[in-house]
Amino acid sequence: MQKIEPLQNLTDRVAEALRNDIFGGSYEVGEGLQSEAEMAKNFGVSRTVMREAVSRLKADGLLVSKQGAGIFVRAIQPKVTFQIESTLDAGVENILPIVELRLGFEVEAAGLAALRATPEQLADIRSALEVMTAAGARGDLKGAIEADVDFHHKICVATGNPYYPQLFDTFRNFLLENIKVSRDRSARHLTNGGPAHSEHAALFEAISTGDEVAARASARSHIENTRTRLVRSLGSPQPDQVQLRR
Repeated sequence: MQKIEPLQNLTDRVAEALRNDIFGGSYEVGEGLQSEAEMAKNFGVSRTVMREAVSRLKADGLLVSKQGAGIFVRAIQPKVTFQIESTLDAGVENILPIVELRLGFEVEAAGLAALRATPEQLADIRSALEVMTAAGARGDLKGAIEADVDFHHKICVATGNPYYPQLFDTFRNFLLENIKVSRDRSARHLTNGGPAHSEHAALFEAISTGDEVAARASARSHIENTRTRLVRSLGSPQPDQVQLRR
């Protein structure tokens, strides 16, 4: 008796073959494909299999359907995504690259937020700061960390540029997981009089008053101080002696 290939395997094979045709230069962007019925016949599969394979490529951003016109090629290259994998290893060599990445774009984000933040966005940033302060006052580590991350995310939103919060979201989970470890070892971060709190307050003040220069300076100072505190809380060498993992 002939073995019947599972539907899922057929769909995988057809989707991969069509994907390879697109990546291999068989089509140009905007070029129309055959109908699903015609492609199903050429691939030797049912229309159900063909429809599912096409749906997968639509989800990947390679194909698009235009009502009444057919299926067209939307892109001829794989979608490139940026992702930071979370890790339970809270070694400084794993955390500092993320802090440095933040330094590379959050300073500019603060400056843009000072120039562009709407009253509603300023209220959101202030709210996150207040939640962080209240959590710190009652010793709520989890709440303080979540509000801290939310505070910086709200600043990215206030830039008016959608790519800032999208980039920040790529390492949100990393911050939540790994900053917790350093704060567990440094209780001063949770006190209202601690340096982290005053730095957040100064950053908000600069943004809320529209002082672009002060906002950038405050953001840089805060993130650089965060780097120093992380190194110290993890029992590592001085910040300028730490070598990042290659």
